[in-house]
This record gives sequence, structure tokens and C-alpha cells, in this order.
Amino acid sequence: MKLIQEVSPMTPISTVCKTVTWRAVQLLSCIALFAVFLLVDWRGPSLQFQSWIGETESATTDAGVHSRAQHSFGSENVQLERDYLFLHNWSDDELLQRAEEMELQLQLQGEGAPSSISDHDSATDKLNGGARGMPSKIAFLFLTTTGLALEPLWRRFFQGHEGLYNLYVHSDPSWLRYHGSHRNLGMFWGRTVPSAVTHRSDPDVVAAERRLIANALQDDRSNEWFVLVSDTCIPLLSFGSMYLRLNATSSSFIDCGKGAPGPMMMSRYRARGDQAMLPEVPFSEFRLGLQFFAIRRRHAVMVIRDRKYWPKFNQPCVRPACYPDEHYIQTVIGNLDEPACQGTPTFVSWNGSKGGHPQSFGREDITPNLIQALQASQNGRFLFARKFKRDALEPLLALDDLLFDRSNP
Repeated sequence: MKLIQEVSPMTPISTVCKTVTWRAVQLLSCIALFAVFLLVDWRGPSLQFQSWIGETESATTDAGVHSRAQHSFGSENVQLERDYLFLHNWSDDELLQRAEEMELQLQLQGEGAPSSISDHDSATDKLNGGARGMPSKIAFLFLTTTGLALEPLWRRFFQGHEGLYNLYVHSDPSWLRYHGSHRNLGMFWGRTVPSAVTHRSDPDVVAAERRLIANALQDDRSNEWFVLVSDTCIPLLSFGSMYLRLNATSSSFIDCGKGAPGPMMMSRYRARGDQAMLPEVPFSEFRLGLQFFAIRRRHAVMVIRDRKYWPKFNQPCVRPACYPDEHYIQTVIGNLDEPACQGTPTFVSWNGSKGGHPQSFGREDITPNLIQALQASQNGRFLFARKFKRDALEPLLALDDLLFDRSNP
């Protein structure tokens, strides 16, 4: 109405055109600003316009598709360098395809993973920069439905080892929308991948794992290890010790066993229907293992390239004994590279378990004796332990010298 009132019959045509043009520009600007508000992730910049990043495609491929910025965390007033993930709205199929294409491109270029163990490259070489000047990185894949209450402990674990790891977080979209600020996520703020809702004992948990793996593969060619952890996990040794131990082997840390023959395994196999897994997945190929793993890049590629097993495991569960997260990736790697399966890297106790959940450790449980017992369990083979409650944070921080073995950083 205002536009019509400003234009009288005596107004020159040029003035009318200018007025209309100006009003149109204002309207389009308002629409654009509103669109930006809807698209930008106010939970933390895990969603950012790619045009904002002034890096070339080759540079982002070499170093990971991240932009740099500075952010101050709360009252601590500590300036931490932030890594922001790119915006993408790819479907899972497109994401997996892009990750596959990147891996194929690396193979055609003769590069492969920058840090695969060879006779000429020691684990110490990798920690100091590698023979080719491009150190391998550990991609930590955090699978959670809420925040990361143990973030201060993880921050101490990662401190001083920038350039040797990347962080990726998959969380519940609703929680992220309303609670995913930097105050709740800390150093994990801005590290969320496009996420979807997950449910226990449902294929969408495995879909989230594949989503994390594919994002990490596509993001940084230096990611050599893909480590799945949860918000209740803690590291049992220093980052340096863990890095050396991982890179001292060409195998992966994952359970790929066939399980004890009996009704339990058969009930899980038939959880989607008596014949649902056939013919692609006969019972003889059905594997069992704990959910959490640390797998090498070649095994991560096996998972995203899989077309045989995933359609079967992605079927809806019709019986309660399903647990695809304890079978799918284990079945893929167990059948394609069984000798490489060296067992789970994560300690868990089933003493006093409730409702199918393992034992949880709270404030009153955290003692030096507990930490030492976890570190020594099964000849010290575990890298992580779970499940730890929120109230365990303070006593864990008080024991960080013991936990991270400051004498061997």
C-alpha cells in the first residue's frame, strides 16, 4: 500500500522504476536474511555455507574441509581454535558415494592413506610427522543422544596433540537444536555431522555409525583410524600412548566373533524374520561383537562400500533380540578380513547390569584402584572404558595424572 501511495500520476516513469526496484531489493534482502536464519545452525556452526570458505578443493581435501575461527569458552576465557564442518544436505546414499569417490581418487593417484604401516615407517615416525610429512590422524566418532558431560576430561586428553586427530559428533537433532550450544558441547561445539534420531536396538544406530564413518572419510584423507566412542566413554591412557599403540599394528580393534552356538545367536539372526537374512547372509557369516571399535581406514572403506550386508541388516526388527549395532560392522569386517579383528578396544563390565545395560560407574566408584584395575584388565589391552556417569567427572579430573600417565605423554 505504501508503495502505491508514494507514486502519483505525475511521478516520472524513471522515479517509479527506481522506487519499485528499491522496494524489491528491500523485500529480497529480508527474504534472504530470513533464509540465512533458517539455514545457519545456531547450535554451533556445524552447518555453514560453503561459499564462506575461501579454500580451494585441493587444499580442503589435503587438510580436511574445515575453516578456522577463534572462540572463547565461558568463564575460563581460553581461546581454542575451532574446526567447523561444511554445510551439506546430502542424503546418506550421496554421502557414502562421495566418500567412495574420494577413496577411489586417492587410489588412482597412488596416494592411499598417508600413514599406513610399512617396513620403513615406525609408529614413532607417524607421531613425529611421518616419512612423508603428513602424519596420520585419529578420527574420533562420538555417538550420543545428548551432550558430552565428560568434555573437560576429553579436552585434557586431546590437549597438545592438535593436528593428530579430528572430532565428529552424531547426536539427537532435537537436543542439538535446543541445547547444543558451546556451553554444553565445549570443544565438540561445531563438530556435529548432519544427524538423525536413533533408537536402541534399531538399524538407525548403525546408520548413524555409517554416517560418522563416511563424513570422516570424506572430510580428511589423513584420517587413518576411525574410533567409535560414546558420551559415557573415557580414555584409559594418554593420547600419545594411544596413538603409538594404534599405529603399531596393521589390524583393527573390533570384535568379529561367530558367537557361541545356541538359541541366543539364532534368535538374533532371526530377529528380522526367520528367512529375512537369506540368501546374502547365511547364519555361518553372522558375526557378533561389542559395538565400539577402532578400525583402520581400509576397514572403514569396506563398511561404506558394502552393498551385500547392509540391505539385510537395515530391515526393521520384528523381534526384540535384534541389536544390529553388535552385528553389522562385525559381519562386514569379519567376513572380508577376519584376521584383522583384534577385539574391542573398550572395557565394559556386565556385573550388576540392568535392562541389558552394562554397569555404570559414578562418583563414589572412582578411585585410583579402579583406574589401575581398568588399565591392567586383560593385560592392559583396552584403550577406553565405559560407562561413566556425569557425576564421575570431578573425581576423574582429579586422577588425570594417573589416567593419562603423565610420565609417558
